[in-house]
Amino acid sequence: MKITDVRARVVELRYPRPFRPSWAPEGPHPAMSAVIVEVETDEGLVGVSGGDMGHGTGPMLLEAVRGWIRPQLLGLDPFDTTHIANRLRYVAEYVFPRPWVVGVAVWDVVGKACGQPLYKLWGGHSGAVRAYASFGEVRDAARRADDAQRVAEEGFQGVKLRVHADTIAEDVAQVAAVREAVGPDMAIMVDANQAAARWRYRPDGTRMLWDYERALTTARELADLGVAWLEEPLPRHDYRALCELTRASPIPIAGGEHNRGIGQLVRLLEDDCFDIYQPDANESEEIGALRDFGAVAAAKQRRVIPHAWATGLGVAGNLQLCASLPNCDWLEYPYDPPVIVPEVFHAMLTTPLVPDSSGLVRLPDGPGLGVELDHAAIEPITIAQV
Repeated sequence: MKITDVRARVVELRYPRPFRPSWAPEGPHPAMSAVIVEVETDEGLVGVSGGDMGHGTGPMLLEAVRGWIRPQLLGLDPFDTTHIANRLRYVAEYVFPRPWVVGVAVWDVVGKACGQPLYKLWGGHSGAVRAYASFGEVRDAARRADDAQRVAEEGFQGVKLRVHADTIAEDVAQVAAVREAVGPDMAIMVDANQAAARWRYRPDGTRMLWDYERALTTARELADLGVAWLEEPLPRHDYRALCELTRASPIPIAGGEHNRGIGQLVRLLEDDCFDIYQPDANESEEIGALRDFGAVAAAKQRRVIPHAWATGLGVAGNLQLCASLPNCDWLEYPYDPPVIVPEVFHAMLTTPLVPDSSGLVRLPDGPGLGVELDHAAIEPITIAQV
């Protein structure tokens, strides 16, 4: 079997109202620009993948596919996954930093050729992964308490909050309000969004930088509220401070979604920078390599819980990865009604990936990623393609 084409398109997913990401200094977003990738073979199998490429970067991926990725992959056997990964690493180093969605589409071909879901090819046995509702906006404590109570009633067993207040007391007050609303059994995750310099700003453009002392004090305060982990409390390349914080914190420290390439991920693991590592199959590294990274992390008694703030296609890839890992006990599920909902994020799929009443996302029965594109829904929202 040979790869005969690599196609990509940018689609625009309109939000029901402007979305105000906690990490975006540019202000409200009226829509998400996402990408969809298809890898075609001479045997008629087509692998698919996709996700959120970040603000304004979709056209950059299209150019990388046209000028570099398609010429590099044409004629290759999709089962040569390691060789393909190395070619994508070259692209990541010199052309476009996040070509990994193409690797997910290649693996989708492999799964379809074998007639098996990817998680089973990688040795996974669980047919469902527990999801937590990942909020994206900053809202006041009372509103977030209501939001968390609502998603708990829908079946979610965990919720992630964004903390971006001026003071530690304000951040802790939001978490305390949510804890009081949902009770002791629901998991609460807290994300400070400090890993990337651009994201350490409020929507009005003012700086909001955490230092080591703020991160540690916050962790200590959150411990009393039974928080499951504190995510991205410091810049992603501040390895020494991250190591010190992880050793000193009374709650797990998580991060790694913005570290690119297997080299950086291994460095984080060797230095013990985190208790929980969060690489993303669409953004961090080739998905097969992330499966290997997860196995090494498990040997060091560290958890891997992938970042998955993405469209339904992006969630699909990370869901397969999660189900294959022995040290993954959560799936990040973007959900922040009334804006971030499956009707928006999963619009390109014939069957959205939706948690059941117990908060579990079931693995699709189909081979590869187990999902199918809804081409009728995709065509009207396509704004560019190659």
